[in-house]
Amino acid sequence: MVSVSKYNSVEKAVPKLFSFSRRFWIILAAVFLVGVGVVWLQVHRMNTHAVQHASAGKSAIKMLGEISGGIAEKDLSRIMGAFHDAYRQQDTGLWLEQRRPDREDGIQVFDWVREPDRTVDKEALQEWWSRYLAAIDSVQLCKFKLASLETTGEPAGIRATLWVRGTRVSGEVFETQARFRLSLTQIDRDPKVIDWNLLGGTTVIGVGKGFTNTTEEAGIQFLATRNATFDEDPDWQPQIFGIAKYSSAGVTTVDYDNDGWYDIFFANGGSAALYRNNGDGTFEDVTTQAGLPGDMIAGNVALFVDLDNDGFKDLFYGRFTHDNLLFRNNGDGSFTDVTRDAGLGRPIVAVASASDYDNDGDLDLYLGRYLDPRKNIPTTIFYTRNSEGNSLLRNDGNFRFTDVTEEAGVREGGLTLGTAWSDYDRDGDQDLYVANDFGRNALLRNNGDGTFKDISHDSDAMDLGYGMSATFADANNDGLLDIYVANVHSSNRWFGQAPILYNYVMTSIKQGTIYEDFPAYRDIFKILGMEWSSAGDYLIKGNSLLLNDGKGGFDDVAELAGANPFGWYWSSTLFDYDNDGRQDIYTVNGFVSGKVTDDL
Repeated sequence: MVSVSKYNSVEKAVPKLFSFSRRFWIILAAVFLVGVGVVWLQVHRMNTHAVQHASAGKSAIKMLGEISGGIAEKDLSRIMGAFHDAYRQQDTGLWLEQRRPDREDGIQVFDWVREPDRTVDKEALQEWWSRYLAAIDSVQLCKFKLASLETTGEPAGIRATLWVRGTRVSGEVFETQARFRLSLTQIDRDPKVIDWNLLGGTTVIGVGKGFTNTTEEAGIQFLATRNATFDEDPDWQPQIFGIAKYSSAGVTTVDYDNDGWYDIFFANGGSAALYRNNGDGTFEDVTTQAGLPGDMIAGNVALFVDLDNDGFKDLFYGRFTHDNLLFRNNGDGSFTDVTRDAGLGRPIVAVASASDYDNDGDLDLYLGRYLDPRKNIPTTIFYTRNSEGNSLLRNDGNFRFTDVTEEAGVREGGLTLGTAWSDYDRDGDQDLYVANDFGRNALLRNNGDGTFKDISHDSDAMDLGYGMSATFADANNDGLLDIYVANVHSSNRWFGQAPILYNYVMTSIKQGTIYEDFPAYRDIFKILGMEWSSAGDYLIKGNSLLLNDGKGGFDDVAELAGANPFGWYWSSTLFDYDNDGRQDIYTVNGFVSGKVTDDL
């Protein structure tokens, strides 16, 4: 039997318990509401900042377009219409083109420098623009590209690059690239320049006759065509990532018959072709004569390397929609197909390179693959890792290969478009650089035991650009091998800056794609830590010139060296074209688009 006193105690305790419970839930609800409010305010702040950022970027592009349009049309009033009536700069002066010492090839190079300090108002600025236009006879290209947004308030601060190409009244051709920092203010929603400062630039002037196009006289009649498989084979319809159908083709030079003259091989989406150098400035199509198939379609890369150490270069032909091919060079100007038992791995090959990674005396193959456009699309605009996976094929002799990708640790899940081998650290074995589309290039150091380590972040060779190709070369003649990477450089780079990137993450949370994107965010955080939001600054910043510091690290000096012009740079190489003892850069750009043909 329960005592009366115990019953009374319980009866008194129940209201207290309920009272405590109510207070607890009220406090918890209040904390929850405050938390929701804080999150909402933060999201609202981020969204507002992103909107302001986007608005400032669009305004800046509009203003830069007016100036570039005025230069192209030699319309002084249009140029000056972009400047505030009260434009006035204290003690900054204008700019002069200061000529460098004369060169033996007749090319003149001018550095843009500030003239002696003085105050410049709009009238003085107009006089400068008038003189600038007066020296120009015609303009072939004029772009004023937005490089980045530094501030988005009032006034907005931007960095921009002026790129002009044409002819001067003297008849010489010229090209100018100059970098500026500008401040803009809004007048009735019309952006005006109130401050303009030079960061650096160069102008190159010459006769414009360094090279002559001799294609027709040389007898080369090759026409690049797309891979018809994408259109004709139902199993290869690129329904998810349609742009892949435009990706095939390539060209390489090789002395395949060891006669001392370089021949030309065209890889192609349609039929490939081998042109033999006749030694008299002409070429002859010897594709079928040399024993190569006349219907060798779907090609993305042709790699001529001596795989059996007989002194003649064999041919690996990497393909996208069909199996890869391998041809042995017979040494008599002909080839034999040895594909059947070679073990060349899967298709969807975008690029290939060869190196003796294990120092056993024969060349091994590394195949870079893209994604499967039938079922995949890049997962993010800045850190895609869903490729078909690269392959390292160890040469076992007699045209037999073994896939050692996993044990070597070189799968590299990015959308690979470029690979390069070199002993950058001078330890006696070949290291590998991989250039990936949609972000995250990588440097893989050879450990000397058949394995590799990704040291991209530790060496500062990490490149988040849209990698298209990579080349090792000693760019500054210090005896160390540097890396030049061809990337995309767009005037929409500003759209990847932190405010938009934050908003991108918030949108992925709202839309439920955060689960798919989270691995990319995690990896970026591992690389950049609390500065992860700066990833957007590197996305489409252009080509990278990574100087080897000799201590295992690299410094990107592309912007300082003027080696990252605007454009989509597909391929690149370094060579001393003018025999002056220094490595020059040749890089090829292009664009696949709809209505707009000059940018991303």
